[in-house]
Amino acid sequence: MYDEIIRKIIHVFIIIFITILIATIIALLILKYNVEGEDNIPFEISKIMVISTAEGIDKLDESVEKKWNLRIAQNNDIYLEISKNKNYTETEIIDKIIIDNLKIEKQPKRGTLKIYKPTEKENITYENIEENEIKEKIEYIGKENSSAKKLEIANQGGLVLFRYSIEDLGTYTSDADEIKHDGTILKEQKIDYEDIQCQISFDLSIQLKSEITYTTTITLDLPAGNIAEEGTSYYEKTNLKELIFKRKLW
Repeated sequence: MYDEIIRKIIHVFIIIFITILIATIIALLILKYNVEGEDNIPFEISKIMVISTAEGIDKLDESVEKKWNLRIAQNNDIYLEISKNKNYTETEIIDKIIIDNLKIEKQPKRGTLKIYKPTEKENITYENIEENEIKEKIEYIGKENSSAKKLEIANQGGLVLFRYSIEDLGTYTSDADEIKHDGTILKEQKIDYEDIQCQISFDLSIQLKSEITYTTTITLDLPAGNIAEEGTSYYEKTNLKELIFKRKLW
């Protein structure tokens, strides 16, 4: 009888050990997934480019008797290149590219941040007006070919673009024959680079026709450089190993 009790105790300990071992393995796999994300996804972000400048936008105020009466905006145009993963052997089709969960991680000292989609008007890419403002999210629909104005991306990859603009930076009035619509207009208004430095983040989701969605979070520092001195500046990122894609489970 004593031997039977010992065997039962050993049996219980073995079950407990196996349970703990399985739970530990599962926990380690979850931790690995959270750190490394998906090993091999059909599409990836191959390039991020930010172009920063500034402009004066006509205020249309006839009470001001000046040749130029402009509100100042500092613009950051963001380009995300979505490419097919060469290491992925199966065929997938992009249904949508979704950008949401838009956050301001670090506010600029001056001005107000707004987000704009490309305009539908010809000959210009952006127009900082209310009807183009993004409130919650922006979606690019997968089509045969890309068209930024229609918010369409080729279903095997292409460009997604949108704009972060710092507005309410002041008013520029002048009777000069011409002015430069670039970052140097900020210097004339005594707006320093440190006044407009900020950090933003957003989620980018690649939704496939197969109803699988991969999501990553992107964080960017804006503007791309000291545009008050340079006029226009940009940076480009192609080494994007820090971007971790995970499957969305909703």
